[in-house]
Amino acid sequence: MKSGFKLSFSSIRNSFRDKKFKYGGYATLMTAVVIAIAIIINLVVDQINWKLDLTQNQMFSLSDQTYKVLDNLKQDIKIIGLYETGKEDRVITEIIDRYQTRSKRVTFTTIDPERYPQLVAKYEKDGTSLTTGSLIVESGDRYKIINRYDLVNYSFSNAYNQPQAQSLAVEQRLTGAILYVTAEELPVIYMLEGHGEDSLADDIIKQLEIENFTTENLNLMTQDEVPEDAHALVIFSPKRDLTKEEEEKLRKYLENEGRAIFIMKYLSEELPNFQALLKSYGVTIDRSMVVEGDNNMHAGNPLYLVPKLESHTILSPLKTSQMYMLVPGAQSIQILDVKKRSLKIEPLLVTSENSWAKTNMESTTIEKEEGDLEGPFNIAVAITDEVYEDNKKKETKLVVVGNADFLSYNLISQVPGNANFLLNSLNWIQDREESISIRPKSLTVPRLNINASQQLILAGVVIILIPLIILASGFIVWLRRRHL
Repeated sequence: MKSGFKLSFSSIRNSFRDKKFKYGGYATLMTAVVIAIAIIINLVVDQINWKLDLTQNQMFSLSDQTYKVLDNLKQDIKIIGLYETGKEDRVITEIIDRYQTRSKRVTFTTIDPERYPQLVAKYEKDGTSLTTGSLIVESGDRYKIINRYDLVNYSFSNAYNQPQAQSLAVEQRLTGAILYVTAEELPVIYMLEGHGEDSLADDIIKQLEIENFTTENLNLMTQDEVPEDAHALVIFSPKRDLTKEEEEKLRKYLENEGRAIFIMKYLSEELPNFQALLKSYGVTIDRSMVVEGDNNMHAGNPLYLVPKLESHTILSPLKTSQMYMLVPGAQSIQILDVKKRSLKIEPLLVTSENSWAKTNMESTTIEKEEGDLEGPFNIAVAITDEVYEDNKKKETKLVVVGNADFLSYNLISQVPGNANFLLNSLNWIQDREESISIRPKSLTVPRLNINASQQLILAGVVIILIPLIILASGFIVWLRRRHL
């Protein structure tokens, strides 16, 4: 019995010295160490108030303009969400949390409108009825209501005409509301009328309201001057010319730090007074039709231009978001050689060197003919006129576009870059750069298009290469353990 016991004890002792035991013990120890490190890392990371947005369109990230607005806040902002307890929208509350994290002046609370109707009643004025899911942004005595349905943009392009979520507008609405409740005064845009001007599409008017612009009509035949509260003037596709008296009124407004956007459509007749006014600011619109000869810069039709976006504050958000513009039937804008030294004229939208402009509108072909103008052409420009009087700087800003059809309802609904160009231009001439690039974020899932060769490569990797790597790894491990 004693010898047997000694033999067993000796066997057990020797087993601890066995290579297999050492290998297994080492593996067990390493596994325990890795698990312990993972637990510690998770405990530490959980205490850090830091989040990473991995969504493709940065859905939960705020723009630099919003950060600038939040960093410059001088008054407290209260955001109220109308939600039933426990039924908050996690996407929206996550975005609002980013506002609170950035600025201590922003607070967020939720109210159940069914349980506490008295708290909601003070915001229901003029027959306004608040619905669950809406947001209220408040500062001092001023507040703005954001309807739940305005936080998401919908489209009705499917076969059953059912609403489909297209883009998320939470940041756009919230930052716009913050600017509204903190603004000393809200900008007023006057739309010139009396010359057969077109009306802006309803979607653009709605977008202007979101960005806190008030729109009014202006007829200079009945007004002695452009009103003093005008922050900007929009001339959209006039069909008749200004009278001499109207031109003088516009000229006086512009010389006194006026801000304006001229969106001019091709007409069979000339508009000499409009042209004279634009010449004062170093440009003239050629009565011609631009044809694009570069197949990469038109949309299947040489008259439907996809112009190059130049470097400018107005265009930076479009380029960052990889948006393009579609401009059908554009006129070229010529920058005059002789102009005031105080003028700074910056091209915005430019055609290729292979483009030409038809000057004979009675021609039966769009092919290049004798007398046509040589490209490239500017079809939109930004103009700044800085003058100094009594040691004070006076600045006039203009945007001139040689086309109006790019803002038609069909195009702005299909090509977001077109509407964004106008909105960015309005914000630029108003020096409201904090609003330039805050736009809805797409909710559409991009489609991955791959060609036949790419499909073959991916199939080879998934079906052949990865299984071979796994088999080879297993075989190597088996060989090592066999020789232990």
